[in-house]
Amino acid sequence: MIGEHLYGFREMIRLRAATANELEIFDQMDRQPHARRFVLQTGIDQHRKNFRDPLITYLVVEDDSETLCGYFILVFEPENDSVEFRRILIDQSKRGIGQTAISLMESYCRKTWSASRIWLDVFEDNEVGCHIYPKLGYTFFGETDFEGRALKLYEKQLS
Repeated sequence: MIGEHLYGFREMIRLRAATANELEIFDQMDRQPHARRFVLQTGIDQHRKNFRDPLITYLVVEDDSETLCGYFILVFEPENDSVEFRRILIDQSKRGIGQTAISLMESYCRKTWSASRIWLDVFEDNEVGCHIYPKLGYTFFGETDFEGRALKLYEKQLS
């Protein structure tokens, strides 16, 4: 278990380091209908490769009954004390806890890496993401393109 516990929309949640045995669950979650448009379908082999990379961290979001509710992929960038917030995916049955999970993730980044900045990209047509990230203090800093789809770039300075 990592850090503090926070109450989400309906229940208490916490973060913990993922295990290699959970990667197949993450791959299945990636293919849920609510995620398919916005989560790149990298597949289990890419998850396994990422998991072995010392700069990439997988965190599990779990509820008070220790049920896996979702996961994060974070990439530490030591050269600039930043973290790429590469992915959050909350199981469709547990939606409503994402904002609380992001708050816990930010605390994890400060404590674990003394990160001063978190950045992310979100597809422009991901209306929920484009609404939530500014609401949580992330500021828009640019745009890029991925396979013909516009990506918005957001960042948050950590204190």
